[in-house]
Amino acid sequence: MSQESRQDVTGQVRDRIVRVIKASRAARRVRACLLSTRDRDHAIALLKEAVTVVGETALHHFTVSARRRFQPQDLRWETVGQGPNDTFSLLDEAQRLRGGSVVVLEDCTPFLRDEGGDQRVRMLLAQMLSAETQSDGLVLVFVEPPEAGDRLPAILRDQFVRLDIPYPRTPELRAIATQEIALLAHRTGNTLAPEQTRDQAGRLANELVGLTRSAARDALWDALAADPDDSEGAYRRLSVRKAEQLSRDLAMNILETAGAEEPVGLDNLVDYLKVAQDRMRVSGPQRARGVLLIGPPGTGKTMLARAIGRLVSLPVVEFRLSALMNSLLGETERRFAQAFQTLEAMGPNVVFIDEIEKAFGDSSERDGGTMMRCTGALLSWLSDNPYPNYIVATSNSLRRMGEIGLTMTRSERFDAAFFVDVPGHAARQKMLEKWLREHVGNSAAVADEIAGLTEKFSGADLRSVFKQALHRAAHENQPLTRERLGNEVERKRARAVALYDEFRELRHWGQQHCDPASTTND
Repeated sequence: MSQESRQDVTGQVRDRIVRVIKASRAARRVRACLLSTRDRDHAIALLKEAVTVVGETALHHFTVSARRRFQPQDLRWETVGQGPNDTFSLLDEAQRLRGGSVVVLEDCTPFLRDEGGDQRVRMLLAQMLSAETQSDGLVLVFVEPPEAGDRLPAILRDQFVRLDIPYPRTPELRAIATQEIALLAHRTGNTLAPEQTRDQAGRLANELVGLTRSAARDALWDALAADPDDSEGAYRRLSVRKAEQLSRDLAMNILETAGAEEPVGLDNLVDYLKVAQDRMRVSGPQRARGVLLIGPPGTGKTMLARAIGRLVSLPVVEFRLSALMNSLLGETERRFAQAFQTLEAMGPNVVFIDEIEKAFGDSSERDGGTMMRCTGALLSWLSDNPYPNYIVATSNSLRRMGEIGLTMTRSERFDAAFFVDVPGHAARQKMLEKWLREHVGNSAAVADEIAGLTEKFSGADLRSVFKQALHRAAHENQPLTRERLGNEVERKRARAVALYDEFRELRHWGQQHCDPASTTND
């Protein structure tokens, strides 16, 4: 990565604002910035820093509730001005300011939209940004959520300086946690050694990922204030809060990897992942993007995602696309954008997207093209995201994706596509022997015999054979035997074979366009 990309993102945004302020004053022009963030307090604090760096520049904050000016000598806001507080009036007030000024405006972009906006507001802003308009150096900073970028009028869009404040990543959250823990210890009279503070902050910071800077501070105080000495309790509270928020707001789950079983019979895939492991932690063009796993259901792709996390020592986040796409219209696009930002902040990690084909083909005129735009956003994120989010996506059917399905296997959205088929004889034998070891004498021989009877059985079918036979034996108070296992195989054979044959076309497609996940088959 370049030196600039390694710099603190917040510092980069502040420096760009400083340059815009200086350029506005030098050119005697009005300039406009769109500062996209979900943390208004942090954004305004950043603007205070920028104004301080430039010097001799007034900072104003105009909203529908009040008009304020920041008094740097007292570090406080002072109410100024009177009159209507609609967006047109706020812009009109801003253009009357004399001397170099930065004016922060909130919740104003809805009035700038080409459709459903206010024509007077658009025309006034166009006049202010015109090269014919002279000023003492006025910068309008629209502080809005990230989705506000779509509200900018087409005729003025290129005149906005677009600035994004992403969610803080772990190093920044660790610094915030260190600061807040030390402050809490000071206020409560506790004495913490520096290394204790650092260790506690490092552990808690991981549970703050996905929050804004302001929300992270609030969450820390909520977790610690009642009992500052109970760091373990604070960790549990933050962990529960994080899991609940991810599931409720962004359709994500953090999957447990500690007990994940090692993949059996997928030697090609495992070898590939080991080679790519180091690049899964890299940002930028050299990062490992991910793998697309195609195959019939029941082949253990979900368990495989957990196993991959354990194999490469990274957390696994399940991203439930279908749940997010079924949210209320108007909320779907916002939640998608927020989900991408959260995943980026949580990296390095493995992002598991099950049945990615569900993201395609549901758009209609009734949703105003929302689903189509979300699909486009997903494809763009898969291609352009520079952060270490290693994607493990699965698909049971490529018909729904149409031509996109083929591009998925050959574009830069994924590094490779593997076909995960039902396990071969050796893999079935190994799975069965592991399950039977504590229940059957001479388990290796029994496992080999049952493996020979279960050609075309998926891993899920095989697991069901074992569990059902075990349950029947327990119900009858009898030991598990080879005969019981064989009887269960015959009960399930018709269904297992029918399901196998149902995916003959997908299997043929996978042989043409994918690498085999296994080195051997029956």
